Amino acid sequence: MLTRLRRLTQSSLGQRLAVATLRSGAVWVAGTLATFGVGVVLARQLGPAGYGIYGTAIALVTLLAVPAQLGLPLLATREVSAARVRGQADEVAALAWWFALTVGTASLFLATALWICAHALPLAPSLKTALTAAAILLPTLALSALATGLLRGQERVVTSQLLDVLVRPLAFLTALLVWSRPLGAGEAIRAQTLAAVGITAIGFALFYVRLPRAAGRSPPRLRAWTAAALPMTLLEAMRALEGSYGVLLASYAASISDAGLLRVAMACSAVVSVPISLQNIVVGPFLAGAHAAGERQRLARIVAGSTIFMTISVGAATLGVAVAGGWLLPLAFGSNFVGAYWPLLVLSCNQLVAAALGPSVMLLSMTGHERVVARAFLASVMAAVAAGLVLTPLFGAMGAAASTLVATIVRAGLLNRFARHTLGINPSLLGTASLFDTGSRCLRPFLTWSLKRGRGPN
Repeated sequence: MLTRLRRLTQSSLGQRLAVATLRSGAVWVAGTLATFGVGVVLARQLGPAGYGIYGTAIALVTLLAVPAQLGLPLLATREVSAARVRGQADEVAALAWWFALTVGTASLFLATALWICAHALPLAPSLKTALTAAAILLPTLALSALATGLLRGQERVVTSQLLDVLVRPLAFLTALLVWSRPLGAGEAIRAQTLAAVGITAIGFALFYVRLPRAAGRSPPRLRAWTAAALPMTLLEAMRALEGSYGVLLASYAASISDAGLLRVAMACSAVVSVPISLQNIVVGPFLAGAHAAGERQRLARIVAGSTIFMTISVGAATLGVAVAGGWLLPLAFGSNFVGAYWPLLVLSCNQLVAAALGPSVMLLSMTGHERVVARAFLASVMAAVAAGLVLTPLFGAMGAAASTLVATIVRAGLLNRFARHTLGINPSLLGTASLFDTGSRCLRPFLTWSLKRGRGPN
């Protein structure tokens, strides 16, 4: 028993995941507070209607960022990680240059189209101003996403999160606080653009400085990359649509104020989903590396530990929302946003369901099954949009929030079934009788390593 415990304590996988999780967790906590501060400033200065205009413009540019990215940030994480395992530095260099050129070209084209549409269509002046600013934001969002994807492929998970999760909202918040003129939706988007430009420049610089100086550029594998990027583009499109359709539906089928309430609820639910986002980012390169090395058991251990961690953490956060959300929302955002409580509670419960069903999206994306993931996302988001079209006119922001449960359940059902049959892994918490045992074996290196370092419980 002591020998086995010693081996678990010395496990390279356990130590690396523990370090990444602990450090990333600290970054996510600080970043979530900064993002919450951004939401408070925007909500108080813009009000429900102004925040609804801001949210509508951001939702639209988020959707357009998907074809601009062409699925390359997620593909970059997988391909860079696999190439590192194979020792192919030349391929990493070629991949980074080609991906940056492709994303830059596509995003500039779409930004120009958005700018033309904003001036050609008969829109309200405030919305036209916001969309014009969003056109400038689009290329920086797409390129910053690629930069963080490349860094994660180098297993620099904490660095990528530090830039995206903490530095970006802090820079955005600073720009908002020092803005001298009255703040409108357009001005808020311009401030966000300044933050995104800085993140993009820093991210690419940090990535390229890690490449060996002697690394050349091998011929790009355009056919293979294109074949993988197309389904990942569809995947990211559905992911963006899932995060944006509610606000768009609320502004169209209910009211712009309902869109503002839903935007606040979604911003607060991001706090609840921190463990899910954290685990997806942390385990992605580890899953890709384990799959490239053919280590099936290692895959199962990572997935099981991730599911247990997410369920416990999100469950605690959801309970906190249920108990304290009713008085925290008006305290932070003002009395006009008290109606965001029930949409927030529904969105939090949705995150809890997603956590218990496991990280099937990241598991299958990192193991070469991106086409299956894309199809599942398409089916689940279309089902959620259909539900939203029925529920939003009847219940406003509450109905739009409830429709997200449809997407989570449909998608997890399809992907978990495929993972069981193809990989022999059931990502859900209750999927197999051996899940807890597998998860405990994965978590033991975390706990024993922490105790060994003197960071565990006394």
